[in-house]
Amino acid sequence: MNLNNTLDYYRSQSCSPQWRGFLRALAEEVAQGLDEDDQARLMARIGRRFAQAHPLPKAATLQELQAHVDALWSSLDWGFIVFEEQPDQVVIRHVASPLAAVLGQTSLATGFLEGVYREWFRAAGMSARLDVSTGATESPDVATFLLCRVS
Repeated sequence: MNLNNTLDYYRSQSCSPQWRGFLRALAEEVAQGLDEDDQARLMARIGRRFAQAHPLPKAATLQELQAHVDALWSSLDWGFIVFEEQPDQVVIRHVASPLAAVLGQTSLATGFLEGVYREWFRAAGMSARLDVSTGATESPDVATFLLCRVS
Protein backbone atom coordinates (compact mmCIF):
# COMPACT_ATOMS: atom_id res chain seq x y z
CA MET A 1 0.00 0.00 0.00
CA ASN A 2 1.31 3.44 -0.95
CA LEU A 3 0.95 5.97 1.90
CA ASN A 4 0.82 8.94 -0.50
CA ASN A 5 -2.09 7.37 -2.39
CA THR A 6 -3.87 6.77 0.89
CA LEU A 7 -3.39 10.39 1.96
CA ASP A 8 -4.46 11.69 -1.45
CA TYR A 9 -7.61 9.60 -1.21
CA TYR A 10 -8.32 10.92 2.29
CA ARG A 11 -7.84 14.53 1.14
CA SER A 12 -10.22 13.98 -1.77
CA GLN A 13 -12.89 12.63 0.60
CA SER A 14 -12.49 14.98 3.55
CA CYS A 15 -14.51 17.80 2.03
CA SER A 16 -17.92 17.11 0.58
CA PRO A 17 -17.96 17.45 -3.22
CA GLN A 18 -20.91 19.84 -2.93
CA TRP A 19 -18.61 22.35 -1.15
CA ARG A 20 -15.28 21.76 -2.93
CA GLY A 21 -15.98 23.89 -6.03
CA PHE A 22 -17.60 26.63 -4.01
CA LEU A 23 -14.68 26.83 -1.59
CA ARG A 24 -12.12 26.97 -4.38
CA ALA A 25 -14.04 29.70 -6.21
CA LEU A 26 -14.45 31.66 -2.98
CA ALA A 27 -10.74 31.32 -2.22
CA GLU A 28 -9.79 32.53 -5.71
CA GLU A 29 -12.08 35.54 -5.42
CA VAL A 30 -10.80 36.48 -1.97
CA ALA A 31 -7.19 36.02 -3.14
CA GLN A 32 -7.81 38.38 -6.06
CA GLY A 33 -9.31 41.07 -3.87
CA LEU A 34 -7.19 40.91 -0.72
CA ASP A 35 -3.51 40.54 0.05
CA GLU A 36 -2.44 37.59 2.19
CA ASP A 37 -2.51 39.51 5.50
CA ASP A 38 -6.03 40.80 4.82
CA GLN A 39 -7.14 37.29 3.85
CA ALA A 40 -5.85 35.95 7.16
CA ARG A 41 -7.54 38.76 9.12
CA LEU A 42 -10.87 38.19 7.35
CA MET A 43 -10.75 34.46 7.99
CA ALA A 44 -9.73 35.00 11.63
CA ARG A 45 -12.85 37.15 12.10
CA ILE A 46 -14.95 34.39 10.54
CA GLY A 47 -13.22 31.88 12.82
CA ARG A 48 -14.06 34.05 15.83
CA ARG A 49 -17.74 34.02 14.85
CA PHE A 50 -17.61 30.25 14.41
CA ALA A 51 -16.10 29.81 17.87
CA GLN A 52 -18.74 32.07 19.42
CA ALA A 53 -21.45 30.01 17.73
CA HIS A 54 -19.81 26.82 19.08
CA PRO A 55 -18.93 27.59 22.71
CA LEU A 56 -17.01 24.98 24.63
CA PRO A 57 -17.82 23.64 28.08
CA LYS A 58 -15.74 25.04 30.94
CA ALA A 59 -12.37 23.38 31.38
CA ALA A 60 -10.12 23.44 34.44
CA THR A 61 -7.02 22.16 32.64
CA LEU A 62 -5.43 22.34 29.22
CA GLN A 63 -6.12 18.62 28.80
CA GLU A 64 -9.83 19.16 29.46
CA LEU A 65 -9.90 22.03 26.98
CA GLN A 66 -8.19 19.84 24.39
CA ALA A 67 -10.78 17.11 24.97
CA HIS A 68 -13.64 19.59 24.46
CA VAL A 69 -12.07 21.03 21.30
CA ASP A 70 -11.30 17.58 19.92
CA ALA A 71 -14.84 16.37 20.61
CA LEU A 72 -16.34 19.34 18.77
CA TRP A 73 -14.08 18.99 15.73
CA SER A 74 -14.73 15.24 15.66
CA SER A 75 -18.49 15.78 15.72
CA LEU A 76 -18.14 18.02 12.65
CA ASP A 77 -15.65 15.80 10.77
CA TRP A 78 -13.03 18.54 11.02
CA GLY A 79 -10.09 16.35 12.00
CA PHE A 80 -8.45 16.31 15.40
CA ILE A 81 -6.10 18.37 17.50
CA VAL A 82 -3.19 17.98 19.84
CA PHE A 83 -2.10 20.57 22.41
CA GLU A 84 1.54 20.34 23.44
CA GLU A 85 2.44 22.35 26.52
CA GLN A 86 6.00 23.69 26.40
CA PRO A 87 7.78 25.96 28.92
CA ASP A 88 7.10 29.17 26.98
CA GLN A 89 4.13 28.28 24.77
CA VAL A 90 1.39 25.85 23.89
CA VAL A 91 1.70 24.32 20.44
CA ILE A 92 -1.66 23.57 18.83
CA ARG A 93 -1.66 21.10 15.96
CA HIS A 94 -4.84 20.74 13.94
CA VAL A 95 -4.74 17.62 11.78
CA ALA A 96 -6.94 16.90 8.76
CA SER A 97 -8.95 20.09 8.40
CA PRO A 98 -11.27 19.89 5.39
CA LEU A 99 -10.29 23.47 4.50
CA ALA A 100 -6.65 22.44 4.28
CA ALA A 101 -7.63 19.44 2.16
CA VAL A 102 -9.32 21.75 -0.38
CA LEU A 103 -7.21 24.92 -0.12
CA GLY A 104 -3.91 23.70 1.32
CA GLN A 105 -2.29 25.46 4.26
CA THR A 106 -3.17 28.90 2.88
CA SER A 107 -3.92 32.05 4.85
CA LEU A 108 -7.61 31.30 4.29
CA ALA A 109 -7.47 27.90 5.95
CA THR A 110 -5.04 28.79 8.72
CA GLY A 111 -6.59 32.22 9.33
CA PHE A 112 -9.95 30.63 10.07
CA LEU A 113 -8.50 28.16 12.56
CA GLU A 114 -6.31 30.83 14.17
CA GLY A 115 -9.44 32.90 14.83
CA VAL A 116 -11.29 29.91 16.24
CA TYR A 117 -8.49 28.98 18.64
CA ARG A 118 -7.92 32.58 19.71
CA GLU A 119 -11.60 32.97 20.60
CA TRP A 120 -11.84 29.64 22.42
CA PHE A 121 -8.74 30.39 24.49
CA ARG A 122 -10.08 33.87 25.30
CA ALA A 123 -13.40 32.35 26.38
CA ALA A 124 -11.43 29.88 28.55
CA GLY A 125 -9.76 32.79 30.36
CA MET A 126 -6.53 33.36 28.40
CA SER A 127 -4.49 36.27 29.72
CA ALA A 128 -4.48 39.46 27.61
CA ARG A 129 -0.69 39.04 27.46
CA LEU A 130 -1.09 35.86 25.41
CA ASP A 131 -2.25 35.36 21.85
CA VAL A 132 -2.62 32.64 19.25
CA SER A 133 -0.68 32.92 16.01
CA THR A 134 -0.04 30.67 13.04
CA GLY A 135 3.16 28.64 13.29
CA ALA A 136 5.34 27.04 10.64
CA THR A 137 3.67 24.48 8.39
CA GLU A 138 4.90 20.98 9.12
CA SER A 139 2.76 19.12 6.62
CA PRO A 140 -0.07 19.79 4.18
CA ASP A 141 -2.32 17.94 6.64
CA VAL A 142 -1.24 19.66 9.87
CA ALA A 143 -1.80 23.32 10.73
CA THR A 144 0.31 24.56 13.63
CA PHE A 145 -0.57 27.42 15.95
CA LEU A 146 1.29 28.89 18.90
CA LEU A 147 -0.27 30.21 22.09
CA CYS A 148 2.38 32.41 23.63
CA ARG A 149 3.21 35.79 25.15
CA VAL A 150 2.85 38.73 22.78
CA SER A 151 5.71 41.19 22.71
